[in-house]
Amino acid sequence: MTNSRTYFAILLLSLGALSAGCGGTPISELAAELESEDPAARYKAIKKLEEYGPESVEAVEALIKTLSDPSQKVRYRTAKALSKIGIGAEPAAESVKEALGEADSEMRYYLVKTLANIEGAAVIAVSELAEILEKDPEARIRLYAAKALGKIGVKAQSAIPILEKAKDDSDAKVRKTVNDALGKIKK
Repeated sequence: MTNSRTYFAILLLSLGALSAGCGGTPISELAAELESEDPAARYKAIKKLEEYGPESVEAVEALIKTLSDPSQKVRYRTAKALSKIGIGAEPAAESVKEALGEADSEMRYYLVKTLANIEGAAVIAVSELAEILEKDPEARIRLYAAKALGKIGVKAQSAIPILEKAKDDSDAKVRKTVNDALGKIKK
């Protein structure tokens, strides 16, 4: 008779063999789909990665490439997926910053939300976030710009003058978030 430790070890080895025989994790398989010639297939794979949220962290490198995809729908879905991955999307910070320049309103929302979720790694986009806070017509985007600046903390001090102006924002939630951000940056 085998003891429970041996049984457990055999079970783990069997599960490992099964997953190895299946070609890897669902995340890695979806990441591989991002190389497809078909934009609809890429879109569908990204949408599934988005559903996995933070578990999709191993697909971040592949998602970085799709931020500059020829398909606007694919770029948008990529921004949304990266925002759901959260802090694990840190390696995408530079690409997210670059994508801001050409983003429409919906995509810009998710790009700024991604920067807020990657916290300190968003330091490379302080000037872009400050400009968005100052000039973006949408309150929800300004809110996430202020959130991102607050999460960057003291390294976002160059944004203080714009944050001070934003204390008079027309949106109450933005004003509150700006005040919170200033508290974190001025520490």
